[in-house]
Amino acid sequence: AMEKKRISREEITGLVLAGGKGSRMGGADKGLVCFKDTPLVEYVIDILEPQCKTLVISANRNEDVYKDYGYPVVTDEDRNFSGPLAGIAAGLEIVETPYMVVAPCDSPFLPNDYVERLANGLAEQPDAVVAAARTCGREQPVFMLIKTEAKRAVQEALESGQLALHRWLNQTMHVIWVDFDDERAFENMNRVEDLATRK
Repeated sequence: AMEKKRISREEITGLVLAGGKGSRMGGADKGLVCFKDTPLVEYVIDILEPQCKTLVISANRNEDVYKDYGYPVVTDEDRNFSGPLAGIAAGLEIVETPYMVVAPCDSPFLPNDYVERLANGLAEQPDAVVAAARTCGREQPVFMLIKTEAKRAVQEALESGQLALHRWLNQTMHVIWVDFDDERAFENMNRVEDLATRK
């Protein structure tokens, strides 16, 4: 059998998506909201950084605060696009590695093998362009590893008004869904109550 090509950490840039509107947090910038005294984005940076060559942060406000973490900050504001796809498109414009892995800024329970598992899934399906997470049968499309060469396809999807990640992946991209059994891994801190009640 042919040796499967492994995807190494050095080939992957992590994109931390901090561009959301934060409407469920009363308009707060979600990445900078604190959970146990630490801004949510710091958890994601700490978990993602060792799993990637480097990181990029996608943000639409408080760019200076995000720049202080020492990574490039991209913004998609001037393009009138909204949603995760716009942040992903902005990230793909500057990423220099062949792969980019995405994580929202409000997922502090990401697994330490998050990137490796997506990379193994993608390596098993050489034709696939994207590997994305699925937990207990539920597709979690924003938690994705994408080939950087797909940036034109992402741009086209945006320009055609496609904002639903899920539909875009299943209908137009060759996607492989990778099963994670830890449901909590992709839990979002969407509401202020989540921060108060979580341990």
